[in-house]
Amino acid sequence: MKHHSLKNRLLFAAGGCCVVLILVTGFTVQRYMKEYLRSELVAKLTLSLDELLSRLELEQPTLLTVNNAGLSTPESRNVIESSALPSLRLLPIKSLSEPRFSQPYSGYYWQIQTQQQILKRSRSLWDTQLTFRHLDDEFGLDYFVKSGPNEQPLMIVQQKVKLPDSEVFFWVSVAQESGSLALALQGVNRSLGIGLGLLALAVMLLILLQLTWGLRPLTTLRKELAEIENGDKAQFQYHYPQEIDPLVKDINRLLVHHQSLLEQARTNAGNMAHALKTPLSIMQNELALTTQPQNPLLQQQLVQMRQHIEYHLSASQIAAKQLLGAKCSPYEQCSNAVSAFSRLYMNRNIVVDITFSEALTVAVDGRDFDEMAGNLIENAYKWAQSRIVISASVDEELLHIRIADDGPGMTKDECEHVINRGQRLDEQTPGHGLGLNIAVNIAQMYQGKLSLQRASLGGLEAVLALPLRNRL
Repeated sequence: MKHHSLKNRLLFAAGGCCVVLILVTGFTVQRYMKEYLRSELVAKLTLSLDELLSRLELEQPTLLTVNNAGLSTPESRNVIESSALPSLRLLPIKSLSEPRFSQPYSGYYWQIQTQQQILKRSRSLWDTQLTFRHLDDEFGLDYFVKSGPNEQPLMIVQQKVKLPDSEVFFWVSVAQESGSLALALQGVNRSLGIGLGLLALAVMLLILLQLTWGLRPLTTLRKELAEIENGDKAQFQYHYPQEIDPLVKDINRLLVHHQSLLEQARTNAGNMAHALKTPLSIMQNELALTTQPQNPLLQQQLVQMRQHIEYHLSASQIAAKQLLGAKCSPYEQCSNAVSAFSRLYMNRNIVVDITFSEALTVAVDGRDFDEMAGNLIENAYKWAQSRIVISASVDEELLHIRIADDGPGMTKDECEHVINRGQRLDEQTPGHGLGLNIAVNIAQMYQGKLSLQRASLGGLEAVLALPLRNRL
C-alpha cells in the first residue's frame, strides 16, 4: 500500500472491515446451519422414538380361576392371581414405518434396555448392540453422539420411561448415522464459502468504484492546479463538493492576493527604475561634456548603477513570469536560434543536429530561454569546427539541454573559472550581452543551473538544466 495514497488507505480500511464482517457472517451462518441440521436430525429421530414408544408393551401376567369342586375353569366368578411375579418380557414390536430399521447395518438403529439387560433391539443391529457407559437418570429426551457398530458416528436420541404396572425403568434409544449430517454440512460450507467469496469480491469492486467516484474531485483539483501552474488559468474554476469548496476558495483568495502583491511590487520596481534612469542619464550626459580628471571614475560608477537597475528590474520580471506560469518549448526556441545563427555564420558550413522531442516543455519564459540558450548556441557557433549537437534528457523534474561542439573546448579548471568567475552583473564587460554569468543567474532564478564540461565531440558541452513544466 502506498503510504501517501488516500485512495489506497480508504480501500485498505474498507476492505479490511468487509473481510472481517464476511468472516464473522460465515462463521455465524455455519454455526446456525450446523445447529439447524442437527435439530432436524434430532426431530426426525424423536418421531421414530415416539413411534417406538407407542408400540412398547409388557407381557400380561398369568391368571387362574377355580370352582366349588376345586377345578380350574374359565367361567368361575371367583378370580385369584397367581403368586408368580410379573415378568419383564416385552411383547413383540412390529416394524416401524422407517424400513431401514430392519436392514442390517443400515445406519438406522433402535434399542430398549434396563440397567441390567438389553430387552429388545432393531434387526438392523444384527449381532451387535449399542453400549452406553452410563444411562441418564433424568426423565425426558437426551441426545448425544457416539460410535456405532461400524465405528461410524451415530446421533442417538434416548428417553427414560416407566410402563404401567411396572416398577422397572426402561431406556429407549433411537440412533441414526450422522455422516450424512457431516456431508450436508460440508456442502453447505462449500456453497457458503463460494457465495461469501463472490460477495466479498463484489463488495470490494463496489468500494473501489465508490472511492474512485468519490475522490474524483481531488483528481480534478490536481488537474486545475497543473493548469494554473502552466499559466492556462489564473485560479480554480470548477465547482467542488462542500467538503473541498472552502479550501479551494481560500486558495483562490490567496492566489489573487499574491498576484496583486506581485503586480504591485513589479510596478514599484519599474517606477523606481524609470525614476532613477532619467537623473542618471542627465548626469552621464553632463559628465560627457566636461573634461575633469574624475570623469572616467564617475562614468564607471554611473554605468554600474544603470546595470544594477537593469539587472534587478529583469530579476523582478523573471520572478513574476515564474509565478504566472511561464512555459516554452526548448525544441522550438533552439530551432529558431539555430535558424538565425546559421544565416549569420553561413560561411562556416557548420552542421547542427537537434535530437530531442518537440513535446518537452520547461517552466521558463521564451525570451529568457532565448537569452540563455541563444548565448550558448552562439558560443558554439564561434568555436565549432564543423558540427554542433543539441540534445536533451529528463532527470527527475529537470530537463538537461546539452549544447556540444567539436571545437577546441576548455579544461575542467577553465570551465569552473568561467562559471564561477563572477556572479554579479557589474563584473560583465559592457557591450557583450548577458554572457555566461547572466545565463547562470537566469537559470538559478528558475531553480535551474548551468554547467560546462568536455564534450564527447572533443569541444565544449554546455549543460543547461531547467525545471520541466508538468503536463497532465
